[in-house]
Amino acid sequence: MIAVERAADEARWSRVWAWLLVLAGLVLLAGAPLPHIDGDAALYGRIAKNVVASGEWLTLRATPGWVVDKPPLTIWLIAASLRVAGNSDATLRVWQLAMTLGLAAVTYRLARLHAGREEALLAALVLLTAVQVWYQSLTPQQDVPLTFFLALAFLAYLDYRRGGRARSLAAAGLWLALAVLTKGIVALVIFALVAGAEWGLARRRREVGRWSWGAVAVGLMVLVAVAAPWFVVGLLRQGRPFADAFFLGGNLGPGRFFSPRISALPPLWQVPLAYLPVLLVGFLPWTGLLPAALREGWRALGGGPPSVRLCMLWASGVFVMLSLSATDRVFRYLHPIYPPLAVLAAHAVVPALAQRRGLRGAAWVSVLVAVPALAATAAWMAGRFPGEATLYLPIVAPFGLAMAGVLATAAVLALAGQPRPAVAALAAGALVAWGIAERGLAVHWPRLWPWREVGAAIVRLHRPGDRIVVFRGGALNFPEYVLEADVEHVQDAATLGRLWTTGVAIVLLRASDLHALPARPAPQRILATPTGWIVVANTRAQRN
Repeated sequence: MIAVERAADEARWSRVWAWLLVLAGLVLLAGAPLPHIDGDAALYGRIAKNVVASGEWLTLRATPGWVVDKPPLTIWLIAASLRVAGNSDATLRVWQLAMTLGLAAVTYRLARLHAGREEALLAALVLLTAVQVWYQSLTPQQDVPLTFFLALAFLAYLDYRRGGRARSLAAAGLWLALAVLTKGIVALVIFALVAGAEWGLARRRREVGRWSWGAVAVGLMVLVAVAAPWFVVGLLRQGRPFADAFFLGGNLGPGRFFSPRISALPPLWQVPLAYLPVLLVGFLPWTGLLPAALREGWRALGGGPPSVRLCMLWASGVFVMLSLSATDRVFRYLHPIYPPLAVLAAHAVVPALAQRRGLRGAAWVSVLVAVPALAATAAWMAGRFPGEATLYLPIVAPFGLAMAGVLATAAVLALAGQPRPAVAALAAGALVAWGIAERGLAVHWPRLWPWREVGAAIVRLHRPGDRIVVFRGGALNFPEYVLEADVEHVQDAATLGRLWTTGVAIVLLRASDLHALPARPAPQRILATPTGWIVVANTRAQRN
């Protein structure tokens, strides 16, 4: 009788999770027309516009003299979207939203290999409602497709583990080739380390025999046939600069991860902790489940289902590799660990749902760790951007308060012995917080950063031969996207002064940097933004 009631309860709540998953997909898709807030998205959009305008799909171009140091697949996807649907914010990211939904489906499938429908639905729901997954879904970059193709490759590997079919490794080779064309050879390193470690543990427990080297050869042939041609063309056309960018250093070669060329390593004691704050905030509102998820993964290493074991190796392996690497600590690099973490979290939470006290530990972690991490992140952002903090408050504050309220509500329900309502509160509350954030971005971001107006103002002045200059813009790539002409980035006042006095110049810079311009010709203000950036032109550019 108890078993029948439990089965009915699971079926009823599975319908709840399914509807929440549908709602999560709708909230995700509602973000399609939002303005873009990440400069890299604008840069890749610019490169894709160059592809569409020139018809050159193999040798990518951003600005003159710069070898694009990213493989082409992301750019091709953006360019294809622009060509089919025109230039809009939604077009720039629609393919990425589709991949995020596809990643949720793959996460469901990974969980389904070892669990029932409720656990698999929860795994997909945890993924789609996590902070970083939602944010990255709106930011067209390499990280979402890398995670998507890696997840498909691991799924194909697990299929080979079950059936030993060569076609499974052929599929793994295809997905891995697409991952390499997305992010470079680092994708191959991740797959080889994780799959090799899982196979080694399985052999140690006599779960598998030897590799079928014929099947491996099939997978390698597919990998090489799909991934290699573009790299060969790049080497033939661009030579040593291409090799430096993709194989010897640059953003995607081994030097990116194992050489301090790009950024110095932090002190040794800080290395394991570098990505921990990112993980605590990025996995919200599910941060409280992290200890239980890692505990389940650790148990799986000792003899659990292959899919759970692989997820533990996948999440921990990528986290350790990033933590020990010499690269700059960028939060989006952590994106590939969220599908396996979602699977592990669901694997930990489902047994707890049948116990009144099952989620009390997670509730205390949320109260004592997740809420302080959220507050610390807000304080760090205010300290990092003190001049702009008040401008962003209408966007950030409502989202942060809503998320804190979600965590508190779920903690109260869990401590009161209501585990399933607590999980539902986390998921539904996160969707409310996402909706608040999306509304804030739609309303306030175009006012703070009126890039379309900036582009229109520059276009009205610009004539062939004029220089468009961004002074000390760092990663400010939006001018490149909203303009068709080439944009020059200048960091020092001497170069800016030379450009200003030797020709027609239209300059985008901070109002506080106006003193870097020579007094003659006198700068004429064309447009100002609330964030302190202004467009100025020298007198030679004042045309009707």
